Amino acid sequence: TVRASNQPFTVGWIGSPSTWRYVEPLLPTLLPALAQMGARFLVVGAGVAARGIAGVDVVDWTQEGEVPAIQSMDVGLMPVPDDRWERGKCGYKLIQYMACGLPVIASPVGVNATLVTSDEGFAAHNLADWITALQTLSRNPSMRARMGANGRAKVVAHYS
Repeated sequence: TVRASNQPFTVGWIGSPSTWRYVEPLLPTLLPALAQMGARFLVVGAGVAARGIAGVDVVDWTQEGEVPAIQSMDVGLMPVPDDRWERGKCGYKLIQYMACGLPVIASPVGVNATLVTSDEGFAAHNLADWITALQTLSRNPSMRARMGANGRAKVVAHYS
């Protein structure tokens, strides 16, 4: 779904304090780009490490607040390094975002490489890919809606 146009473009990430470290390397590039776009960066569940970072809106994770928080986003991010442990991850964040109708941008690591196709979002191989994907999605509400609908359909068909 496309959110109301009077709200800022909201890029989101949901996770835990232990997986926040995957986002941190993106911040020096991501935060200035989001500021230039007039976008909001909503982070759910990162804990203390994300608090106080200019340009990052931190929300504590709660079971009741999880879905509404994701629904308040326009795009969901899943950065992960290409390491042995991360290759075994199940792509749960992506499934959550897609179930809520969001387009996604993900590191093409492990299952992420097959879970996210160009129908649902973007694979980000490097910092430039993250920014290009965000800029593209920020300017194209119809693309966001189409990718989000495709992602939701995939989750309903295969992960429900």
